[in-house]
Amino acid sequence: MKTTIKKWGINGEGIAFHEGKPVFIENAIPEEVIEFDIKRDEDTYLIGEMTRLVEQSSKRRYPLCPIWKECGGCALMHVKYPTQCKMKEGNLKETLIKYADYNGRILPILKNPEPLSYRNSCKLPFDEEYGELYTGMYERDTNHFQKMERCYVHSKLLEQTRQAVLKIMNEHHLKMYDDKKKTGYRTLVMKEFDSKIQIIFVTGKEDLSEEFIHDVTQLEGVVSIWQSVKTETKREIFGDMRFIWGEEKMHLQLEDIQLSLLPRSFFQLNTKQSVNLYNVVKDWMPRSKTTVEAYSGIGAISLFVKDKAQEIIGVESIQDAVDNANENAILNHADNVSFICEDAGSALAHLVQEKDVDTLIVDPPRSGLDDTMKETILKSKIKTMIYVSCNPATLAKDLGVLKKEYRIVKIQPVDMFSQTPHVETVCLLSKLNAKQHIEVDIHMDELDLTDAEKKATYSEIKEYVLEHTGLKVSSLYIAQVKQKCGIIERENYNKPKSDDAKQPQCPPDKEKAIKEALKHFGMI
Repeated sequence: MKTTIKKWGINGEGIAFHEGKPVFIENAIPEEVIEFDIKRDEDTYLIGEMTRLVEQSSKRRYPLCPIWKECGGCALMHVKYPTQCKMKEGNLKETLIKYADYNGRILPILKNPEPLSYRNSCKLPFDEEYGELYTGMYERDTNHFQKMERCYVHSKLLEQTRQAVLKIMNEHHLKMYDDKKKTGYRTLVMKEFDSKIQIIFVTGKEDLSEEFIHDVTQLEGVVSIWQSVKTETKREIFGDMRFIWGEEKMHLQLEDIQLSLLPRSFFQLNTKQSVNLYNVVKDWMPRSKTTVEAYSGIGAISLFVKDKAQEIIGVESIQDAVDNANENAILNHADNVSFICEDAGSALAHLVQEKDVDTLIVDPPRSGLDDTMKETILKSKIKTMIYVSCNPATLAKDLGVLKKEYRIVKIQPVDMFSQTPHVETVCLLSKLNAKQHIEVDIHMDELDLTDAEKKATYSEIKEYVLEHTGLKVSSLYIAQVKQKCGIIERENYNKPKSDDAKQPQCPPDKEKAIKEALKHFGMI
């Protein structure tokens, strides 16, 4: 069958329509004409497979990685980077409309300065072929293991070290994990910060030989080696942790903040973009008496904003992360920052009773906020909330609940994970009818208020008209059309210098084009 791809899916697939149903087709790009077969027919949708690319999009590019389809980790490797960003902005907007009924402005995505070679860590299982170990990925929804020769999103040092470690392992004739014998190598975990590498070998119950460890320590950049003994079948990747050599913790510098990380500690996979994301949170956060950061991890965000609050309390449910975070607070001389180990929702419920919590920062897992957390927020007097999300769907659903008591001030997507459909989002929320204003720097063209005049800037309207009609329109013409449509302009905007001055009037074709732009931006 032949079809035209109409739009993007949330996982980076193309969507066409067949007999009234959406068809999800991997590796297809909007506006492409393709031939496809139906692989699965569900009640409300179809799964298709592209058999031939008939008309190729100008947004398609040659993918660097030869196994990008099989691996599945980089679903947008075949799409030019600017289009990847547009796709993420568009999907975020659609999701917010669908679940939160929000059709306001979203700030342009913060692009990744390094769309390739940005990932600072990896967790790769081992497999064996012709007696040699290699690492790779399981193809999505299958048990088929795909060998990885090279990964283009790993940092260069991380990737070079991964290949060098495999070479040493095979020189020592090491074997993959045998579930019956409970011995062998299961997973290779590596982290790279500030050109320093930590390696964690997840193994069965055997000891690592001194000769093997010595050879690994000779690799450039390797500063820490751990072993994690795991013989259970639980999904948790780590087992019993054993420190083998070098530095027990990893250290990294984020502007003026120092962090130390234990082997189990999580940190964002893109170090440079993490700094940009944290700076958004810092810039948007008002001066605060008491700030709570829920799901605080090792405390990076709390420490980044430490100078903006008298007291900051981080809440995290994993004790190792809390211990790590409190050590980081000491390391950074942040006497006003502390961390507690507790469920986020339960902790916030008693903190808002005990303290005057005026600012809340949340960075939840992909599942979003639980019911206890949302109920506590709605009943609280918290004036400002900053929501950091890695999942637009759960963000939008949570905002749909929170809008009963909070107004969305602005939204900033951040491209943390280039070549994938995932997007990180920061959302600033303000308590409705709050007695105290949020004191943050907000440009008028960034605001999403109910009055229509602030939903799009004059520059955006001009760009839209030019792009869709080829017409150039002036600010004066836009102002005239807005007045005709009942949109109140600010006093003296484009006002003539004298009462009898004559102004050129907007031609009908340009008026029509401007009205279409106003409709597009939800202003009329």
